[in-house]
Amino acid sequence: MTRIIKIATILFQVGLTIGTTFILYMLFAMFDYQGGFANFVGLTLFQPILAILISILTVIVCGFVGLPIRLNNRLNTWWRTHFYVSILIGFLGLVACAISLMPGFVEEVTYRMDGMDMTQTVPNRILSISGWFVVAIGTLHTYLPKFIQDRLESLLTSKSVWTTK
Repeated sequence: MTRIIKIATILFQVGLTIGTTFILYMLFAMFDYQGGFANFVGLTLFQPILAILISILTVIVCGFVGLPIRLNNRLNTWWRTHFYVSILIGFLGLVACAISLMPGFVEEVTYRMDGMDMTQTVPNRILSISGWFVVAIGTLHTYLPKFIQDRLESLLTSKSVWTTK
């Protein structure tokens, strides 16, 4: 039964992280939208595909970064006992992403298109990318509070729940 709980926890964490990073990516893509039919097709068709691929890649990278939390029993117990740390980490990542969009932090990028120099404002790269990964680490390593998870495990593994009278 504990194996089922662990698998369900991992699936929840991965789903939460992919969902959160997908929404974050699409928000940044919508801020970059400049109108026109071709850009609309790109926003509605190609950007979601790219968002899913980048979200999956982010989960893989952040999964390797967070392996000590999963493999070290003392660290895992501490992390689950102090469950609010991962929530705080995810919130700080969202704050960094929001700050990257503020007028004082946006960057101007100049590029050539059809022989003309074009200037566009983009979010601060350092804040948005680091915020992205901090959000992903925070959500990928979010556990239920230890006392709730222990209670759920004891509830599901007790024989009285699974036996019929």
